[in-house]
Amino acid sequence: MSVTRRALRHRVARRLAPFLTGTAEGGSTVTLVDAARLQDSTASADLWVDSWVLVLDGRNAGETRRVAAYDPASGSITVSRAFPHPVQTASYELSRLVAPEVVDAAIDATLTRCWFQTLAPLTALADGDMGSPDARAWRAWNATVAKAAAGGATSLDVTNTAAGGFAASTSLAVLPGQAHTLEASVAPGGSTARLSVRDLSRNVDLGATEGTGQTRRRLRLAFVIPDGCEDIEVRLGGLEADAVTRWMQVILQVANRRRSALPGWITHRQQVVEVWRRAADHPERVMSAAAWWRTAANPGTMGHGLWLEVDPPPSAGETLLIEGLRAYDPLATDDATTDAPVDWVAQGAVVEVYRHLNRDAPAGDVARYAALQRDAALEFQHLSRLYRPRATRRVMLSGGW
Repeated sequence: MSVTRRALRHRVARRLAPFLTGTAEGGSTVTLVDAARLQDSTASADLWVDSWVLVLDGRNAGETRRVAAYDPASGSITVSRAFPHPVQTASYELSRLVAPEVVDAAIDATLTRCWFQTLAPLTALADGDMGSPDARAWRAWNATVAKAAAGGATSLDVTNTAAGGFAASTSLAVLPGQAHTLEASVAPGGSTARLSVRDLSRNVDLGATEGTGQTRRRLRLAFVIPDGCEDIEVRLGGLEADAVTRWMQVILQVANRRRSALPGWITHRQQVVEVWRRAADHPERVMSAAAWWRTAANPGTMGHGLWLEVDPPPSAGETLLIEGLRAYDPLATDDATTDAPVDWVAQGAVVEVYRHLNRDAPAGDVARYAALQRDAALEFQHLSRLYRPRATRRVMLSGGW
């Protein structure tokens, strides 16, 4: 079940120290009033002093301030630095121990340590598997592009603003005579989806295929690089002016290439569990495990650090897929969601916050935060044994691992 960054931050903050969420009824540029939650005749005036207040919506959305004074009788707080606008009706949160951005950073740091098992295509295109949370790898022409959740995965939505709009991949250097296979999964949405390859050197298409209907379908084409072609790009779009097409797993592979760059999310050799071959005549299912493969360092000076060697290399029309352990993506906004187990991420974020406090705390508090960090880390290790995939790897001889 997906959870937002805001919900995760609230869960972590409640475990660390006094924490409160409410709705301001008004105030000024330096005060926030919430009689319903802050008015308390039994509370000390020091209760929320030096805490952090984060405004969640309204004109001051995203603004964080330190609390300089708290008046329990009126239910108001005074901040140490003025807000850009007078406080009106708006949601907010109060945190005693650390700033909200510290908790957000702790959540992101934890997500990079939480892995899930996945099956992803090996593709020569940057962000061809749509694994990036943003669409920066795709250039729009007569269209707008955006990433969207699609059945537990991420898709690239291409919304035309004129007929023939498309999203174009980053350019790819090629050599004459190379045989390529290109395939993509697309939901045409009632429009006519078009998948094409453009020869950028001569400004002509090397191949194109189209699909229509409402349900998801796979488009596929094969082509050979002609003489005079040095760079190509892949284009995803629709024919109609109002076409909205949704694309996933855009796979471009070069036939008979023994060595290829691994996806960017693979940063350690241990993340690769298995390599699978999918035959051209059975594109909907995995056929067999690769007979021999290994990870290797990038032979060049630029690009991703890890590459994959496969023997025998993929034939024309054959697709390679990587079974691997992938870290969950960081969360860029409060509304961004993750499918990572909530208790696993929250516990890891607690560890990161205590590490932050241990590093920056006054000398008298260092031992206390160090002890809290150790206790929290033990619980995180327990949850890691519960949630982290335990992949079974083959033992390969004759030049394998």
